[in-house]
Amino acid sequence: MDYERYSMTLKDWGMVLLKSIMATAIIAYLFYDSPVLCIAFPVVFVYFARSVRQEGVERQKKKLTEEFMNALKILSANLLAGYSVENAWKEAENEMRMMYGEDSLMLSELVEMNRQIRMNQPFETVLGSFAERTGVEDIENFADIFSFAKRSGGKFVDIIESTTYRMWSKYDTGRQIDVAVSAKRLEQRLMNYIPIVLLAFLKIASADYMSALYKNMAGVIFMTVCLVAYAAAIKLAGRFLSIEI
Repeated sequence: MDYERYSMTLKDWGMVLLKSIMATAIIAYLFYDSPVLCIAFPVVFVYFARSVRQEGVERQKKKLTEEFMNALKILSANLLAGYSVENAWKEAENEMRMMYGEDSLMLSELVEMNRQIRMNQPFETVLGSFAERTGVEDIENFADIFSFAKRSGGKFVDIIESTTYRMWSKYDTGRQIDVAVSAKRLEQRLMNYIPIVLLAFLKIASADYMSALYKNMAGVIFMTVCLVAYAAAIKLAGRFLSIEI
């Protein structure tokens, strides 16, 4: 599975269509008061489709990272118990099945990886291929450390245990930050709609006052600047609340 791609569901396409219709109507009616601007619908539709795909990729990676961290903890515990790497990974498959059921991204990867190992593929190669496909930095880093520890010999189990501990600490910190800013994300989403509500109120309640902004070049330029600034503010607020460690 290529985790850099996301297959949109029928529900996703429905949400894209609904958002595109609403956004096009807002732009055409509130910002320009012209049905001609409905021709922007294809551009808006493509933008929202791309946005939904990006969000889907992020959800996939977030879900995979969570499951991988649990698999890593199981792997470390099995190695400390005296299992070989191959047997520890096989046991991780069984425990992940009990933990997540069949609807698990990591479980399907474990099944495939264990199949390749049974066909005498080197574990480092299998793990490295998996890490490369995920595009997740933590998984790629673990694959590099695992390969180095395997080649260097020495205290292999201790290296994996300490790596697992550090990665879990980082992951747990990320989850705490995510919980801490979740309320701010909700506030930001609500704030995004306030300019639209105010503009709609003014257009309905004070149509004569707002008429100076439409049907003339100066008004078109001013509303275009406002629209660009509004879109940029939404994008910038999203970046501020997208905290990575």
